[in-house]
Amino acid sequence: MRKFTWLFVIVLSLGLVVGCTNNDPTANGDNGTKVADDGSTTYEIAGILMQSDVEWFKHIEKGMQDAAAEFNVDLTIGNSNLEVTEEANLIDTYAAQGKDAVLVSAIDFSASSEAIKRAQAEDVLVVNYNTNVEEDVEEYFVGINNFDLGYQAGEYLVSYVNENLDGKAKVAMVTLSMFGIGQERADGFLEAIQNEPGIEVVAEQDASGPEEGADVTETMLQANPDIDLIWAANEGGAIGAVVGVESKGLKDKIKIFGTDMSVQSAGYLLDEDNPYYAVSTQKPYEIGYEALKLAVEALENESANSEVIVPLDLYTKEDLDRVQEYLDESEALME
Repeated sequence: MRKFTWLFVIVLSLGLVVGCTNNDPTANGDNGTKVADDGSTTYEIAGILMQSDVEWFKHIEKGMQDAAAEFNVDLTIGNSNLEVTEEANLIDTYAAQGKDAVLVSAIDFSASSEAIKRAQAEDVLVVNYNTNVEEDVEEYFVGINNFDLGYQAGEYLVSYVNENLDGKAKVAMVTLSMFGIGQERADGFLEAIQNEPGIEVVAEQDASGPEEGADVTETMLQANPDIDLIWAANEGGAIGAVVGVESKGLKDKIKIFGTDMSVQSAGYLLDEDNPYYAVSTQKPYEIGYEALKLAVEALENESANSEVIVPLDLYTKEDLDRVQEYLDESEALME
């Protein structure tokens, strides 16, 4: 199975799927599986969010809820608050309650594996979404390909340069090389632009959050005043790049291409004077939906796919109707 590592605030991603298998899914077994009045199976599945009040998780939760309604699932939602101990307590509790499955975006590659192994020992099916755990523990995964996320951004940047800058541009990268997913995204971005002789990467610095992103952007602009475009590997870095560009009075000269959509990013895209131009992003709603769907499929069929890679999305200043639609949906979820 292909493995993809995790980054939370930086990428905005989180969640979990855990479940338990049942040899006879139509029976009322000790694992809590029920039979509805129409004879269909009603599974009891728990979804664990890392932070229930965060926009990205709100989309995850909505996807799970809609899938639960469609597939006749009794869904319970838990919140670990980014605490590995609380995550383990929730997994242990759901296993003890006889849940058929648990959906989880593991907080820690190794530490989270221990609770998952205990659940599996109780015949609970576990589906990891967004983040991975140890290879010998992980059975099912729903998420994205981070290399492709970076490649998509680079591909769009190339088209922008060819259409608006006569095929020539000096580019700065706000990266996350300290994290596996950050390196995967950077590798994808660089591969997308490598055959474009007119595009030159002149600066690269790491930043995980907005404040750090602003600082490194200002530093790169000071050393390279001829920068035309900036690509950032995560939302925090992209927001920081916007602040850094504006602080230097260069918002009319430099365009920013970022990663992972958010309400704030949507607002920047809708502002015609803002330098933020495009966002390559995950689809958290679809990740939540597919995680629960995969759990049901795995409970009903041992030959279910072990991995589901969710397609990516792209929001730009060239299609503001879609940006506004995203903003309206996200603000409604946060109410």
